[in-house]
Amino acid sequence: MSRITGVIVALATAAAVLSGSSVGAEPAAPAPPTAQLPRPIEGGVELAMADGDRLRVWATPDHRAVLSRRWDAATSTWGPRLDVVRRKNLSCGSVDARTANGAVAVIALCDRGGYYEDQAPTSSQALWSPDGVTWRSYPLEGEAYDEPGISLGGTRGVWPENEGYVTYGPEGFTRHRLATPNQEYTATATITDDAQVSYLYGTASGSGLCATVVLTRTGDATPSRQEVRSSFACSDVGFANVDANTVWLGDLWDRAQRTVISRPDASSPWAVTAIAPADAPGLEQGGRLEVDFFAAPGLPLLALGSEQGRRVRVQAYDEASQTWAPSTLAYDAGGSRCAWGDNWFATQLAVVAAELRCNGRRVVLTTSDGVTWQALRMGRHVKGVSDDGRYVAVPGRSGTAIISAERGVVTLPLPVTGRCDVVVPDGTDGAVLLTSAGRHRGWPTVLQHSSADGWVHLSRTDLPTFPRTCRRVRSNSYELPYGVDVFSGWKGYTVRIVQRDGEWTARRVRY
Repeated sequence: MSRITGVIVALATAAAVLSGSSVGAEPAAPAPPTAQLPRPIEGGVELAMADGDRLRVWATPDHRAVLSRRWDAATSTWGPRLDVVRRKNLSCGSVDARTANGAVAVIALCDRGGYYEDQAPTSSQALWSPDGVTWRSYPLEGEAYDEPGISLGGTRGVWPENEGYVTYGPEGFTRHRLATPNQEYTATATITDDAQVSYLYGTASGSGLCATVVLTRTGDATPSRQEVRSSFACSDVGFANVDANTVWLGDLWDRAQRTVISRPDASSPWAVTAIAPADAPGLEQGGRLEVDFFAAPGLPLLALGSEQGRRVRVQAYDEASQTWAPSTLAYDAGGSRCAWGDNWFATQLAVVAAELRCNGRRVVLTTSDGVTWQALRMGRHVKGVSDDGRYVAVPGRSGTAIISAERGVVTLPLPVTGRCDVVVPDGTDGAVLLTSAGRHRGWPTVLQHSSADGWVHLSRTDLPTFPRTCRRVRSNSYELPYGVDVFSGWKGYTVRIVQRDGEWTARRVRY
């Protein structure tokens, strides 16, 4: 995340660590590298390109266009915004995409005249680019909203649609019809560089058993049929291809709750290659503090829970054996009983930040290796998270802790004291605060930034202030960009603190 030029940040590297932190055995090996879904952004996705660049493709908030923008890794700069789709009477509300070898396959979820979140789109567009710069488009039929697939070499793409799918290759776009008897809920499709398509969907067999059906063919030939017994096959859950040989089934953003169906190559059958860790052997069940799961890049999947709610124990998941290691102590709350705080986020964070509420006291547990844990004291305020999920700010009465994968825990000696003040991280060692300029000027009125002299004025806001004081703040982290709900009595609104082109702003969200 870019920083604000000219601001000197005061650092105190000693974290506020509570008693009860523990050191266990040697850390478990991190999960092996696996294919990943694109990172969600507001209205679309960010793709990691083959050359190290990043490509963002998204629908504008007013639904009038689909745009793209590329991050140049060599120069560390963003290029210009480019129009991908902009047509009269075509409204696009969201975007999904896949990339391989520099090529990009995109689906833009669109409708004619207007776009409505609660209705399936009927004018979606299949978009193809060989380089992330030049684009070709093709209208999809019916209620098409599933993600596209792309071949490993980046030469072909596939888009599921009503009663079939559309492919792209050297011959251009081609529509293919396909019968999918007893299909339930969503489907996904993959394609190879040799134009072999596998169409996968869930169904219940005549005996009532659930299975993922795979129909595989090249061109319009009669498909071969395979059944893969799998959890979630008949459930209304996430189902998406990750690459040409990998499909996820379950909660796509929760490693503990998803099954992996894959194959080593296009000549091999599909099979369940990874069960959902929540169903794996060795997992200890919680009690008063039910088991919850936490993940971060470079760490094994972690399960935390407690039988009595006082001594929180942690287990690490071994991806190779698909089993859970014995538990060790992560945090001892003494005589207090703990319950989970707010740990739901729209995307996976880059760090572990597990919030607990222990008899009125709030702490955030964090670890950089899955073994050594720190418990950070947190006041009544909500955690702040950067839009990219890389940094977490933990506001406290004596300081603000910033958690990052790069530096671990860095504590700014700057407290957050106002009843409704909200803090968000600005990189590994800085923060931005939404607060009031004075006791009798209403709330909120200003943005402030961390500095060697304390919180310093950054800019005024044009947010509505409450006639009486703000009473409470609630995290709003179910979608991007992250925000908070602020209330005075029963009245309130949602506010998001975001950085755009190096400038921080606080804006009210209108629904």
